[in-house]
Amino acid sequence: MKIIAVVDLGSNSFKVSVVDAITQLELGRMTESIRIFPETESAVTLAPEKILLATEAVVRLVTFAREKGADKIILLGTSALRECTNRGEFSDALLKATGLPLLTVSGEVEARLASEGIRSDPALAAYPRIVAFDLGGGSLEVIELRGQRCTLAKSFPLGSVRLTHSLLQGAGSIIGQGQQEYFQREVHNALAAFVPAHASENAIIVGAGGAFAVIALYLEAIGEKPVGGRLPVLRIRELKDKLCQLTPEQRRSIPGIPGDRVDIMPAALLTVCVLADLSQAESFYLTHRGVRHGMVQVLMRDTGGLI
Repeated sequence: MKIIAVVDLGSNSFKVSVVDAITQLELGRMTESIRIFPETESAVTLAPEKILLATEAVVRLVTFAREKGADKIILLGTSALRECTNRGEFSDALLKATGLPLLTVSGEVEARLASEGIRSDPALAAYPRIVAFDLGGGSLEVIELRGQRCTLAKSFPLGSVRLTHSLLQGAGSIIGQGQQEYFQREVHNALAAFVPAHASENAIIVGAGGAFAVIALYLEAIGEKPVGGRLPVLRIRELKDKLCQLTPEQRRSIPGIPGDRVDIMPAALLTVCVLADLSQAESFYLTHRGVRHGMVQVLMRDTGGLI
């Protein structure tokens, strides 16, 4: 097993990372923008046409991985798929199309995999204590790392797609101050007992997941490319205020925001602002490492029954 690929079938997009198991260098990554999380609060049930589209997207990612030389490929299901009522039907379609089984992990394992991935980022190796937030479409993972020890890894159903529909009614219009305050109060109450108090005083605060990557794209687009991956909270709050005052169509005019994320970015930014309040962070440090890279780390050693 020399080249490993992990395909993360997330709630808002599917992504693959291909890694050389010897050098641990990433040989390539690819994303398919396909949202499988429902636009209502009901259970995730994939319609036949969605299963077809999702399967075709996975085939493209697997083909990419094989072209990069991957001799071990894992299809990893996270938040949306562990809640999916017809996951077996989708799993059968994937097996038929790719020859690969679907591995769906619990929220706890997803958080632990995210912690493994974040810890593997060379840019973070020198920091003795890390508090990290991995914000996805269906869930949010809260992580604390002390040296090589993971002291906290917990998953919450607070992903940006989920909260867009449960707390912002789909974010199809301007989001008023009262609605913002209600949203942030709900998220704060869900997390207050778990985010380490005053974390920024003796830890680096790290952001992982698509929302943080989009914040970096926005900053670069306005001429403030993040230095050392640093995403200033002041700029994040400004962007949150700006997007909440716009309709989805108007949000498309904001530079750096991908079109397939204009509806969920207000929820993402409101959540990030709560995380900043709880951790007292003045900035987040972006990492592109996460669940996929954590799965690679597990595959490269004896897991001792992690999954």
